[in-house]
Amino acid sequence: MSSIKATRFVCEPPFTPFAPVWDYTIAQTTSDIDLESLAEYILIKEKEIISEYKEDLNDGMTSLGDDSLTARFKYFNVLKWDHPECKKLLDEIAEFHEIYHTNVAPEYTPPKMKVRCWANVLRKGEQITNHNHSIHPHTYLSGHFCVKTEDTATIYYPPYINSADEEIVMQNIPGEMTLFPTWLVHGTSKHEHDEPRITIAFDIVYNTEDVIRHADADNLIDL
Repeated sequence: MSSIKATRFVCEPPFTPFAPVWDYTIAQTTSDIDLESLAEYILIKEKEIISEYKEDLNDGMTSLGDDSLTARFKYFNVLKWDHPECKKLLDEIAEFHEIYHTNVAPEYTPPKMKVRCWANVLRKGEQITNHNHSIHPHTYLSGHFCVKTEDTATIYYPPYINSADEEIVMQNIPGEMTLFPTWLVHGTSKHEHDEPRITIAFDIVYNTEDVIRHADADNLIDL
């Protein structure tokens, strides 16, 4: 893992008890994971998973639809796949998470966490529409890892946004991993190339009975 770039977004101090407040950090780092090998494997698994799972699909408000790998996110975990780069990715997520929470919230010691992790494959003309992953009281951190992302960007939408000028546009760089609060709304630019756009997304969740019961426990893995 290379050096980490972190950007903090914090509001001005409120002057009234009714003014909106926010304070969050988006952090990025890069990895030396073998992207070509991982991309090839994801495309193989995409065919297998789409063929196997046809019912109870949910694309997570991404607008990718029921034909997508994303719509089957609850049926698999990339970090459990028998591929060396997937195992390496789990280690990288764990290390990045440790650095993130130690620096962003040094007074906070998280309990044992688990990770849900899936892959997104976009074809020419597709994009991920604006969504977030959760807003419940146990909401924690999410992230994504760029595998093949030519000329695309992830756009984050701050709370209480007033105009497009306030959107946070981050270019997708292959090999780059990003961490951000799970509640933060985000989407992508349109994919305009013939080769698939491939990313890996993940949620870090509390390892508590109440949370796990609602988080597809069979497809979570210890962080």
